[in-house]
Amino acid sequence: MSFHTRRENRVRNHTVKGLALVAGAFLVAVALSASASAATLRRGSSAGGASVTGTLPGFVLWSYYETTSPLSLCATDTAGIPESGCDNAGNGDNIIRVINPTGSADPSLSGTQNPVCAMIYVFDDDEEMGECCGCPVSSAGLVTFSVEDQLISNWTTGLPNPGVGAIAIVAAPQNTSIISLAAPSNNQGCAVTQSAACNFGCDPTNTPGYTATGANNLFASITHNQVVTGTSTSISVSGLTEVGFFDDAGGDGTNLTYLQHQCGAGIGNGSHKGICSCPGGSSEFGF
Repeated sequence: MSFHTRRENRVRNHTVKGLALVAGAFLVAVALSASASAATLRRGSSAGGASVTGTLPGFVLWSYYETTSPLSLCATDTAGIPESGCDNAGNGDNIIRVINPTGSADPSLSGTQNPVCAMIYVFDDDEEMGECCGCPVSSAGLVTFSVEDQLISNWTTGLPNPGVGAIAIVAAPQNTSIISLAAPSNNQGCAVTQSAACNFGCDPTNTPGYTATGANNLFASITHNQVVTGTSTSISVSGLTEVGFFDDAGGDGTNLTYLQHQCGAGIGNGSHKGICSCPGGSSEFGF
């Protein structure tokens, strides 16, 4: 090996070792900094000006439900096109969980509370809205819905057939001007002039209507109870899956207007049909 080759190898080795030492020192500094910050946060301080970054969910969320819908095996129809919605079925109730990630759970320590309205719109498999309601979710609050008991049991025309459809949840600001906890009221925390779908300042209809913005956000997930079959009903798998709602961010403005007007039209006959229900009562929502 020549002198120049040996010299180049020594220089290269020193460079690699130097870079490794610098990288190691950087990692140690980061670890110590993270440990110190974590310790500070655990002590309950205000984090000394530390910032929190991340991406908030959208304020329009969509998913689907499939409760006790019947099972049918896939086949080919007369046009030679495989049918859809086969080889699977609903196997029981679906559970929806909604979380409000905005505001402060304890305003005495930091910030203010920010209740967010979950404006809920439920459709059947024919794309017809059958129920709607507005439910408040307090800061850091969790609200849990039974699809069968609270979202499809008061359908506009009987029950949705075959127990399959779409659900939209819009995060909207609570309208304090229509809150009424004393008579006269609609007995659900809203003024008597509001619909029966209104709960504690959350009216999903176009009267008075609402404007959804990025200042109000919700997380939501749904637990599906389904059975999937193969070539015969004797070969099937049942199970539970919990998935997040599809985040539609700001949603479509035309659709947001439609949701409010269709909800108002669906419950406007005074029969109290087409109105879904919020779980719990005023104590659960912090009012």
